[in-house]
Amino acid sequence: MSAPSFWRRHEFSLLLAILCVVIATAVLDAQHNYVTDPANSGWQLLRQWSMLSLFALGAAVVIITGGIDLSTGSVIALSGTVCATIMLLLAPEALTTPNAPMPMWVAGAAIGGTVFVGFLIGSLHAWLITVVGLPPFVATLATLVGLRSLARALCESVTLAVNGGVTTQIYVANEQFRYLANSVWIPAVLVVVLSLALWIMLSRSVLGRHLYALGGNEQAARLSGIQTDHLKWVAYCISAILSSLSGILYVCDQSVAEPQTLGRGYELNSIAASVVGGCSLQGGVGTVQGTLFGALFLRVVIDGVAKIIDTQADVFEGLIVGVVVVFAVTFSHSSATFSHRRGLFAGSLGGVTILNLTILAGVLTALLGIKFTQGRLNMDALWLSSLAMLSTVALLLIARQGWSSSTRRRAGIAWAVATLVLVIGLDRAYPAVQTNSAIAAVQRLGGRVIQNENGIVVDLTDTRIDDDAFRQITGKLDHLRPLGELRLANTAVTDRTLRALSKFKTLKAVHVQGTKVTSGGVVGLKRALSEAVVTE
Repeated sequence: MSAPSFWRRHEFSLLLAILCVVIATAVLDAQHNYVTDPANSGWQLLRQWSMLSLFALGAAVVIITGGIDLSTGSVIALSGTVCATIMLLLAPEALTTPNAPMPMWVAGAAIGGTVFVGFLIGSLHAWLITVVGLPPFVATLATLVGLRSLARALCESVTLAVNGGVTTQIYVANEQFRYLANSVWIPAVLVVVLSLALWIMLSRSVLGRHLYALGGNEQAARLSGIQTDHLKWVAYCISAILSSLSGILYVCDQSVAEPQTLGRGYELNSIAASVVGGCSLQGGVGTVQGTLFGALFLRVVIDGVAKIIDTQADVFEGLIVGVVVVFAVTFSHSSATFSHRRGLFAGSLGGVTILNLTILAGVLTALLGIKFTQGRLNMDALWLSSLAMLSTVALLLIARQGWSSSTRRRAGIAWAVATLVLVIGLDRAYPAVQTNSAIAAVQRLGGRVIQNENGIVVDLTDTRIDDDAFRQITGKLDHLRPLGELRLANTAVTDRTLRALSKFKTLKAVHVQGTKVTSGGVVGLKRALSEAVVTE
């Protein structure tokens, strides 16, 4: 059977997905970093991808054998801590002084000791799985919890012995050692060399064929004379050693060994990169090059989130990565998944799933839509969320129908066109609708909206409005642009209302005579709106 054409390979699909994410990031990024500073963006992306690829390759080898390694993040934390503690014990001044020379034997001992710890952890996993008989999920879940606690205990004990005080982190200030990760070429060359070695092992050696056979059918592999226990030992040692190398690089990159946070959640990133790269969790399927592309895809998504969502990007990073990974894996296995697409949303479970996905689409759009479309669309989060839910439920209902492929394709095209028209139409109608809503809110309070040389005037003179009533219409006043004058004479408003006015930077005149506003409140408003004339 001939090898599949490159144009049909999973790696090529991933390459297209990576290009799409890069283009989307370049367009949506307000700073346009990929365009204005491509060299620095590319080098940083390459460096982070290299460190992610290291432990993702280890996870891929384990997954190919039909196992799973949930301890990657904790192994990174323990390994980074071991590396830092060895250097702290052997050369404390060199570790904490940026320009002090780091003896080669100290750095070699730290790296060698860390790699040996990785070997011991991998051997422990193999023993728990092959001798004790624990499922890989349980064995690595136990070390996921235990190794991070061990790392913290080790950090506290060593810092107490060396520094005379307990700390939960060890700072790595030495510039020579930090160069291991701060340079781009060292992590990149390391990944290239190890990837080539793993590729040769998996695709050109008897050991590699046995690893695939183990993942494909362990019982059949054992009956054919393959030493399956030894293969598991090899796989889990490779995973732990690569995670240990990653721990060294991450300590160099972050300049600190902090067991509580170092590598937290990275076990999910490693599994995600492997699965997106084509590894099957059932075992027996996966490639080195696919894993590298999967790691690159995951990295550009994370980098894109950080660039597009400029503030608090870490809050949404896991959420976005999780959603993207699910879609990527779904479409990467489209031939298997969509062969039964008519049953995807059938029955009661399918109906609840449609409701579930519709709500999820609305929540995600409400949380992230404004951040991604800021400055590009007029609609607020509520409108975007409602539109997303309507569009999602329509698409899922189309997918639920038992139509032929051609009919479903035409319905999908019609859905896409209708969604685009609806987005454009609602976005154009949004300002007028919100303006009319704001005018109606003012009129319900007995006021009126007019226009003069200052812009739009909101006249609430002699109405019964107070602070609470004004607070209810504050958000609506945002849609009266430009709001140039506000008349509050002879009302019950106080300084609370004046403080709420500080965000209306276009105000040129405010009338507060006959109100409960104090002179201090007027002074504060004048300070906040330096160009506004306040009449009291």
